[in-house]
Amino acid sequence: MVYIYYASLMREQGVDLIDVSSGGITSEKPDVFPGYQVPLADQIRSGAGGIATAAVGLITTGQQAEDILQKGSADLIAIGRELLRDPFWPRTAAEQLGVTIEEPASYKGHWFNSAQLTAVN
Repeated sequence: MVYIYYASLMREQGVDLIDVSSGGITSEKPDVFPGYQVPLADQIRSGAGGIATAAVGLITTGQQAEDILQKGSADLIAIGRELLRDPFWPRTAAEQLGVTIEEPASYKGHWFNSAQLTAVN
């Protein structure tokens, strides 16, 4: 697989992390499902000498992200469209995992939990 070869060259040149995506630049349309890009991150991570990888591709929940990391399929989760849908996704993901995170100082008084937001809507 040519992408593993190039990832190996990048690792040798000092690249620390590869943000892995098929990019959607071919005429072939991939099967799209939650985490559909994660296997590519896993292949590059294991095939290119253990270079760190970031996984993308319909990662939408905290549990899904945590599972990817715990399985060792990637070293970092990159969130895209889900952050457009929920700009407070880090807080939402933390809540899904049973963790409470403190709001940044600039958000004091404007940091609502999911239950409060649902009640407003």
